[in-house]
Amino acid sequence: MRRSSKPSASSLGSVDMPHTSIPFAALVGLDQAQHALMLLAVDPLLGGVILGAGAGTGKSSLMRGFAELVASLPHCAHLVEVPLGVTEDRLLGGLDLEATLATGTRHYRAGLLARADGGLLHVDNINLLDDSSLNHLLATLDTGIVRVEREGLSQRSPARLVLLATYDPAEGTPRRHLLDRVGIIVAPLTRTPARTRAETVRRNQQLDYAAWHEESIALRILIEQARTLLPAVQISDTQLHQLAEAALAFGIEGQRADLFACRVALAAAALEGRDAVEPDDLALAVRLVLLPRATRLPLAA
Repeated sequence: MRRSSKPSASSLGSVDMPHTSIPFAALVGLDQAQHALMLLAVDPLLGGVILGAGAGTGKSSLMRGFAELVASLPHCAHLVEVPLGVTEDRLLGGLDLEATLATGTRHYRAGLLARADGGLLHVDNINLLDDSSLNHLLATLDTGIVRVEREGLSQRSPARLVLLATYDPAEGTPRRHLLDRVGIIVAPLTRTPARTRAETVRRNQQLDYAAWHEESIALRILIEQARTLLPAVQISDTQLHQLAEAALAFGIEGQRADLFACRVALAAAALEGRDAVEPDDLALAVRLVLLPRATRLPLAA
């Protein structure tokens, strides 16, 4: 991921980025997941990132740090968290009892899905989310709308959201229906080397994250530049054919994965400041989109 053309400190001084959690740029040992989230920031139409990693690997901190990093960008304006055991009323919304009693007419209270409209929805341990809540989430991802038909209410609310989800592979994997609807899937992270573990502890001991202020601003500007470039990035027919052949070789049904892979390749090129997709971008798209969805592995030639 290109970081060579950082803005100068003087050009960054007027930008305010307060930190309430470990800064995105300060996290170590999560390079692939960080790269995936940067791609999502460049093209939110990828729909989200699902990250598989064991307990204590920093996956939740990474998601919250990312939300802080992109908080001022369109389609990433705010973060809404969905707890395990969430009730249907809290997820979808329902009758606002206080307002209803005060006015004598029914008032709707927005749920978590509707509140995430135009922003990010974070679900930790999404593989443990109950089936009913997951089905509501799937419907919302498909339509961008939350429908509520309960307590005498008939309500349709926009919920065009970007999903940030995590899971611990030791506790099972998310349903395939969910994986099909989210563009990027970061496979379970490998064991962290001792040096990286030590650096993680050192950075966690820092109470002042001001040292990461400039790096955070530089990353955000890099995302903004890539977003501007993205519509001009070109992918050739030959490259599209290569992605389609790879999807078939991995036994992937339907073309949703092909579309996501194309978007990842384009976003990767834009993030590197290029106006054309290169082989490395295709390889990244295969790794983040196609390989996690594979139902079989291609036979070696």
